[in-house]
Amino acid sequence: MQETLESLSLADRSIRERVNTGRRHALRDRSFLSNLAHYLRPGPFLELGASTGHLAAILRERGYDVTASEVEPKLVRAIAARGVNAALVDATRDIVAQTGETYANILAQAVSPLIRRDRGQVVATLERIHAALDPSGRFINIGPYAWRQPDPGSFFSPREQVEITRSTGLFRMIACFPHQVLPPDFYRRWNAPLLNMLDHKLAYVASTRLVWVVEKIGP
Repeated sequence: MQETLESLSLADRSIRERVNTGRRHALRDRSFLSNLAHYLRPGPFLELGASTGHLAAILRERGYDVTASEVEPKLVRAIAARGVNAALVDATRDIVAQTGETYANILAQAVSPLIRRDRGQVVATLERIHAALDPSGRFINIGPYAWRQPDPGSFFSPREQVEITRSTGLFRMIACFPHQVLPPDFYRRWNAPLLNMLDHKLAYVASTRLVWVVEKIGP
């Protein structure tokens, strides 16, 4: 019997919570991905740290050849249950060896090896991402501020992450902009267009995340 997202959610509370969070975020992320589209390259797309794959599902709806990845097998199963290409990937290791291909775009959102305060680990992970990109491929990173974490000092700030990315010499900066002001719990289908507009307008005053888009340098 084929697994469904509903059956997995019923069997595992942590998956159910992630699926519900993804549904709330999707009301905002549909607008966000529309705004992001002009930065993206044509070609295969890999999402790292995809949770249960709601972002990848939106990208697939929009015609992208997308693979969503996670390090936990149960989350890979949840992604596959959406009908999205799913892969078990540890971004600190050779991504091409794990997936069998390179990508025009790689997206990461709050991926631990890119935000934990271990510069060597961050740089090594960026090197793996660089190697997995096609020539002139683009890496889109969504970095959260760690204010609400129990141990915010354990994380690099998004600005520090940008500085580390620049310092590698592996990428050139394409864009950097703030993202997400209002918590996703505020979003409903009826108010999402208004809140998306407010989120976009207010992000430069106060935001919870920073987005940067960089392009691969070299072959």
